[in-house]
Amino acid sequence: MTAGVEVGRFDPAHATEEDLRGYHEVMVARQEADRPDEPRLSYENVVGRLKNPFVGFGPVAHWVARSRGEVVGLAIVYFLEEESGHIGLTEVVVHPRVRRRGVGTAILKAVVPELRARGRSLVETWEITKGGEGERWAESLGFRTVHTVVLQALMIPEVDRNRWRVDVPAGYRLRRWVGAAPEDLVASFAAARNAMHDAPLGELGYQEPTWSVARVRAREEELRRNDIELRAVVAVHEGTGEVVGLTELEVHPHRPSRGYQRDTAVVPAHRGRGLGRCVKGHLTTWLLADRPGLDRIYTTTGAGNEHMIRVNHQLGYTTVRTMVAVNRDLAELEADLGSLSGDAVGRAPKG
Repeated sequence: MTAGVEVGRFDPAHATEEDLRGYHEVMVARQEADRPDEPRLSYENVVGRLKNPFVGFGPVAHWVARSRGEVVGLAIVYFLEEESGHIGLTEVVVHPRVRRRGVGTAILKAVVPELRARGRSLVETWEITKGGEGERWAESLGFRTVHTVVLQALMIPEVDRNRWRVDVPAGYRLRRWVGAAPEDLVASFAAARNAMHDAPLGELGYQEPTWSVARVRAREEELRRNDIELRAVVAVHEGTGEVVGLTELEVHPHRPSRGYQRDTAVVPAHRGRGLGRCVKGHLTTWLLADRPGLDRIYTTTGAGNEHMIRVNHQLGYTTVRTMVAVNRDLAELEADLGSLSGDAVGRAPKG
């Protein structure tokens, strides 16, 4: 292990105020170095995320690295489930002032046994700033780039709201809800969500879920438990009464001024009619009528998904940052870690 650095498990529920403050300092320093386009993370933002982890990514575990008692780095690992149950979705963050001293590699070494114990075979990391230190560190450890995404933001005070006034195409009507899909639509809503399987994911190990009514209801319940507001707008085909287009957005309790745009999908037979732009525009208008204090909405889109990037630009989104996802076989990584070193890598799921 790197001299003077100790890595251990971290339990946010029982952490001291000093450790939480140190954790916050590392996250802010990483943001200022690698993501200067984002608003500064407050202490409440960071602790709120620890208490409200991302929904739909399975159990989460934390580690911190300390030097002379001070938190200088951390790891967050989501143990994905079902179709992606072979993946440990891993984020390692190191304070910029102690990078290139082997701290990140020491953290990763500490995480590997837990990945193996939970039956993982692939280590995957999302949303590393392209061209940054995190990407260089990942490459030094033998990770390969498997997907590229763009982060887009709708800066609400700066956008002409007429962009969101999109007519509903003939032959369709819109429905909307907060929290839970109506019983009369939930089955076709689940089926329509499976259109996300067409989204380009490069060579990610992650696989889009196969949706059923039970899976939709389980996700809704998990969001409720975490006090996350979920809104959906769907396009219903008049001829069949079925959902054929959809979009969803989340508002998290520790970041009430931001929205996180989630899946937008249109069933293949109904594409080319502007339904994606329509449902997203209506969702934005509805959301801001209820939450006028919202100042921005974030979304991530595969760099190869030119259609959705164009739709987002039409709605007023701007591209903030290009990011990459990397992965590596766990057994190969474990074999190499003894002789490699590095410092910082980042992850953030859909928002």
